[in-house]
This record gives sequence, structure tokens and C-alpha cells, in this order.
Amino acid sequence: MERQQDQSRNVFRHPGLLRRWLSLLGCCFALSAAPLFAQESTADALPPPLTDSLPGETSFVSLYSSCDEELIPCVPGLDDHSDYPTGKLSGFIQIDTAGFEQSPASMAAFGNISNRTAVRRARLALTGDLAADVGYKLDVEFATPSPRARDVYLELRDRPYVDRLIVGSARVPFQMEALTSSKSLTFAERAPFFTFAPFRQVGLWADGTLEEERGTWSLAGFIMGKGGFDLNHNADGQGFAARTTYLHWYEDDGRDLLHTGLNYSVLQPFDKMVRYDSKLSFFTNQEPGINAPGPPQLVDTGYVPAESVNLFNFELAGSRGRFNYQSELTYSLVNQIGGPPLVFYGGYAQAGWFLTGESKPYNRKAGVFDSVEPLHSFFDGGWGAWELAARGTFLNLNDKNVTGGRMNSAEIVVNWYLTNQLSLKFDYVHGIVTNATTDDLPIDVYGARLQYIY
Repeated sequence: MERQQDQSRNVFRHPGLLRRWLSLLGCCFALSAAPLFAQESTADALPPPLTDSLPGETSFVSLYSSCDEELIPCVPGLDDHSDYPTGKLSGFIQIDTAGFEQSPASMAAFGNISNRTAVRRARLALTGDLAADVGYKLDVEFATPSPRARDVYLELRDRPYVDRLIVGSARVPFQMEALTSSKSLTFAERAPFFTFAPFRQVGLWADGTLEEERGTWSLAGFIMGKGGFDLNHNADGQGFAARTTYLHWYEDDGRDLLHTGLNYSVLQPFDKMVRYDSKLSFFTNQEPGINAPGPPQLVDTGYVPAESVNLFNFELAGSRGRFNYQSELTYSLVNQIGGPPLVFYGGYAQAGWFLTGESKPYNRKAGVFDSVEPLHSFFDGGWGAWELAARGTFLNLNDKNVTGGRMNSAEIVVNWYLTNQLSLKFDYVHGIVTNATTDDLPIDVYGARLQYIY
């Protein structure tokens, strides 16, 4: 552990060098992008694979007229303005309702958690191309007190040695569930171990596929702010993340597959402070570090002074016809300032079964499961797709001088996908919470969600 501390401190001993390195990469990125605006246009360029957006009905193309040799001679390198920029609007809305059941001891410890009905997420995304193989995304959340930008970036596709280069605010390649779109999750929310994820940060990303899409790789260097564009350069840290996945087998168009993945991230946290907290997986904070109204945090380390943090994550997932499963485990090694090294950990295991015969789609470019498509739409005379799933989660935020608490939960969900766009979730969560002032207190959540993708 001492050796690991020394290595982590060496990484961030000269943060100014890392900032200059990021600046140099940014300049190289900008220079490499310039010639792309003169390339021949491609009408069927693929959208980014790691986004929440879906192709929609609303789209636009440039209003410039096409080059006509009889009227205006074409100039090589300038004739692609007729097709760019392009854009598509898409998004989704989730409306949740939940009731909370508590024991008298739980009410004394956490207060009376009120039943809630609210818009959980309301996303609107604009995606498109500025030139051949040059894309962009602007994703905004409207279900917060004020609109908040989520994914905002430019990307270069099909570059030498990489499939994509991204600059801007995007999801850090760490944790399979964190990279899965929130509209494609089996359960209403990500498991409580999500608190460890760096999630959205501002920086540079590169990713690609291996062996004809049998695997994926991702690298990212970023500024470690509070989250998203919430930056304060006097207190910002730096971070690096890497993820690789592999399909040990992939048969019958993904109905039979086995996926494993390894993730690593090293961080110098914002203001040299780290904090992990969590609620039960309904009406949770989507962005780590960003507070929101609603149910209280049930486990919480408080702010821990930290020189650096090393994160390790392990993934296992697969499908066997209509049966699917997924599990992850994350360890956080915190090099505490003025105290001993700390180790926190958490994870989950889940399994699902489609009663109507579907299989969960798998995105081979992203290394994650995708949105479910019913075999027979409800509005075309079918039953839609019905899925029954169960999940167990665990989170331990206790170690040495920090008593953040422990939380375990069992969860059952019934999902009804009426069409590709419309779905209902019926979710039950039973949680057991132990922290500095409580001991094995139960909390139950009965929830439902209406989701529409547009």
C-alpha cells in the first residue's frame, strides 16, 4: 500500500506538467481537425456510440445550395458545404412515482421520507456532423431547477489507430453501468456503487474496437472538477481513466454472449477532497457530487482530505437467449492526507428474463447493453416485451478512521416495453442501512416509472 501511495503521488507531484500536456494535446487535436473540413461528405456517418440520444424525426441540413458546374464552378475542397452542418433532435422523459416505508427507528434516524411524484429526467439532445467524420453533441437536462448541460463535445471519427477522438464534457470510461444510457437501464437507477464513478468530466478521450469488434478499449485524460462544466481552476485536479472489454463468445446476433471488462482510474480529486455517499436506487442523484432535493443520503463518508485516489472496476455480463446477467465490483483506494490509506468498495449482481422471448441488445462499439426492442409492439396487436429482473447491491464506506456506513439492498423490477419508445417500470427495493448512528435499519421503496423516448 505504501508503494502504491508513492506511485500515486508521483503522478500528481507536478500537476502543472499535466495541465501543459493536456493543452498540447488540445492544440494537436485542433490542428488535426482542420483538414477534415475539406474531406468528401458522408451521408450515413454513424452517431456517437456512448450517448443517450436516438435518431429522431426532426433534422436539418445546411441551407447552402449545391455546387452546380453550369452556374458556379466547383472549387476542390470547398464543395462539401452543401451537406453540412447536419443535426438531429432527440431525447427522452422519465416520470417517477415512489412510496417509502420506514420503521420507527428509521424515521428517527433519517426523518420521514415523503412519497414523491416528479419528472426524474427530461433530456433534449442535438447531434450531427460539422464535416465528414467530424461530429458534435449537445445534451441538456431540463428536470433540474435550472437546465444543465450533460454531454457537450466535438468528435473526430475513423482516425489512425483510433475510432474516435473526443474533446469536451463526456462520460469517463469507467464502469459498465455508468456508460450505459439511463434510458437503457434494467432498473430505475444505477446501483449505489455508482458513487465511485468519475462520470462526466471535461477532457480528451480516445476509443476503438479490437479484433473485428470482439473487444473495446478507451483512454481518457481529464480535469477533475465537481462534475460536468462545474470547474474552478484554483481547485481542479486531474484524472486518467482506461477501460477494456472483451467478448469471449458472441453468437446468434448477440443472443448468446459473454462479456468481461477491466477499468482503472487515478485521480487527484477536486480541492484535494473526496466524498462518497448514496441513497437507495430510486430518486437518486444522477451526478456524483451534485446535490438534489428528495430522499436523504443514507450513507456518507463526508469530505475526506485525499492526495490521490486509485479506482479499480471489474465487469462480467452476458446473455443466453432471453436470459441476461450483469455484475460489477469497484474498489476505491484513497491516499488520505493526515491519516492512513483507506479502502472502500461496492458492487452489484443482477439477472433478467424476458417472458416474451426477447434478448437484451448489446452495443459492440461501446461494450454495453442497449435499449430493448419488443418483438411485437403493443400498438400493433402484440403484448410488447415483458422483463422480470432481480438485483442485489452492496456498498461499504467504512474503513479505519472513516465511518461512512454500509448499505445492502435487494431489488425486483417488472419492465413492460410497449414499443421501442414507450415503457413502464414497476420497481421494489428493500434496503438495510448501517452507519455511525444506526444498526441494520430497513427501508422499503415501491416505485413506478413512465418513460418515453422521442
